[in-house]
Amino acid sequence: MGFNIMGFNIMGFNIMGFNIMAISRLNRLIFASLLALSNLAASSLLPHHQQVAPGVHVTGFAAAFDSANCGWIELRDSVLLVDLPRGVAFDDYLAEVRKVSGKAAQRLVLTRYQAGDETVIEAVLRSGINEVVVTRGIAEDLVMRSSHLSPAQLRIYTQPTRMVDGAVPVDYIPLDGTAAPGAAALHLPSQGVIFAGPAGVNGPRAVLERSNSARWVDVIRHLETLNPDHVVPGFGSWGDGHVLARLRWYLVELRRQVSYGLALGLEPETIFPTVHVPAEYAVWIPYDNPQLDDVKHIYREMTAPAAPFDGQRPRRGDSEIRALVLIADRYHEPEHIEAGLRKVFEATGITPHFTFDTRALSAENLSRVKLLVILKDGMLWPDGVEQGKKYKIWMTPEQEKAVVDFVEQGGSFLNLHNSMGLYPENGPYLKLVGGRYIGHGPLERFRVIVTDAEHPITEGVEDFSVADEQHTPPVDEANAHVFLRSRSDDGKREAAAGWAYEPGKGRLVHLAPGHTREAMEHPMFQRLMRNAIDWLIER
Repeated sequence: MGFNIMGFNIMGFNIMGFNIMAISRLNRLIFASLLALSNLAASSLLPHHQQVAPGVHVTGFAAAFDSANCGWIELRDSVLLVDLPRGVAFDDYLAEVRKVSGKAAQRLVLTRYQAGDETVIEAVLRSGINEVVVTRGIAEDLVMRSSHLSPAQLRIYTQPTRMVDGAVPVDYIPLDGTAAPGAAALHLPSQGVIFAGPAGVNGPRAVLERSNSARWVDVIRHLETLNPDHVVPGFGSWGDGHVLARLRWYLVELRRQVSYGLALGLEPETIFPTVHVPAEYAVWIPYDNPQLDDVKHIYREMTAPAAPFDGQRPRRGDSEIRALVLIADRYHEPEHIEAGLRKVFEATGITPHFTFDTRALSAENLSRVKLLVILKDGMLWPDGVEQGKKYKIWMTPEQEKAVVDFVEQGGSFLNLHNSMGLYPENGPYLKLVGGRYIGHGPLERFRVIVTDAEHPITEGVEDFSVADEQHTPPVDEANAHVFLRSRSDDGKREAAAGWAYEPGKGRLVHLAPGHTREAMEHPMFQRLMRNAIDWLIER
């Protein structure tokens, strides 16, 4: 079994016929407990020093040094250093490591760069250390800021690599462009230890500047699949796998709240006072609370021009099938919508580019994708959502024309749930969709009924009940083919719930469910969305 990080695959490794990923976690935990009972006393040089696994040492430093951590690993004949000490002379640190381990350090691996490290690395290479292992991003920082260092003096890894085999295997995992422009993690599979580098923060505030928070979350998820017993974060207290989970929860929740504010049309200064991260996601309360700069950073990531392609527009006509996915509004928070749609895209092999920023819907961005998906009404609330505040319609004439041209010239459009509501009245957008919003019933269970079982979009779909808002849009049945209807329990409300047609050279599908998590993740609705995408892209 393996896992994938940023396009690279890391596999379990076999030594003497045994898979080290399968070593009993219980045995490791028992040994860790024994270590705790016989741990080395902290020295005056390294007051926060602990051996967390056999031959695996970590040490931490004060708030003046961002509560940073480093450590070392005892190999058969030498020591492998992990990151630089902070506030301690490197020569004194080397001497302490040799005193504790009885072995000389021969290699240094870096999981991060900090301003001034280039001077220390110059000294490291003069001190007898044979090799300094870095990612490309760390190397670029070091070389750019030093007139004495060259890439040839550094061992640069761009893919996950087993650096050390034998009794203590060590895997170096480059993570450039995630928690920092230059970042890495170190995994000791047989010891159950991860040095997480900048991807791990457990106590001090997780500063988001220069990070890519979405990629950072993905990286944490991958590191969690390694099931570590011990996680040494780049900053803050080390602990078990909960260190990674807590940070992931924090980042996901912060992104969710910022994306919801953005979907309302709010600016970061207005969003920030509303941000509340649950206490269980914090460690050093209140010092790890998010700040305005963090909200501004995520807001920049989520808005045009960075959105929807993460600042890197794909080439027109590349072989990958991509979707521009605009979601969320005042009544539809983004988290469950994105989660439900991601399952559909994974199943259909489509690459989604999610955005909450209406400005990302443009002719230029549509020219880079095959599929447009919208689950968002036409309202923005830039003055907030308090009683009496008014919304504005966000879709411009230029955006209407961009969508119509995109579809009629051969693009595909999956229009979901409320994506006809409060758009420019009698405009080309609503005429393209073929229906209009006139309201919905209460949130309750109702029946969704297949009216054309022969249509490709309803293949394998059976009638189902779902808790949702029953939208009742009138539809232009002279042009659109209705294959799905909804019906309330009392039979007083029945309406089209799904239709398809081919405007110009393109294709369009509307599906009315989608308000609740239950609706988005209902197996029948998931199948409907998968089938719809397959029909839309003519697959």
